[in-house]
Amino acid sequence: MNNFPAYKIIVTEYFKKQLKRLLKKNRSLLNEFKNTLLNFDKQQSVSIGMGVYKLRLKGQAKGKSGGYRLYVFVMEIDGILTPICIYPKNEKENLNYDELIWHLEKTKEELRQLL
Repeated sequence: MNNFPAYKIIVTEYFKKQLKRLLKKNRSLLNEFKNTLLNFDKQQSVSIGMGVYKLRLKGQAKGKSGGYRLYVFVMEIDGILTPICIYPKNEKENLNYDELIWHLEKTKEELRQLL
């Protein structure tokens, strides 16, 4: 048992569409994704501000470029962890600021309707 706070994980429909596309090519990604969220540790993650953290997921291919990049949003007050964006690292290294804001706003918009 770990000493980290347990977050309520909310996966939005906006994110599910992104993940569904990737699962067609890599079925093992779903387990990696679930494990990453369940074991999320802010101390081991890269904070990029605004409550957003950047994580790396393993892919089927060997090497770092064969994996995936996952961005998550943490709402500390509500104890909520929600993924906002995922993509293969061989397609793109990082999101630029405008892309990050776009994904974050789409996610927040859906969260407002859910909460």
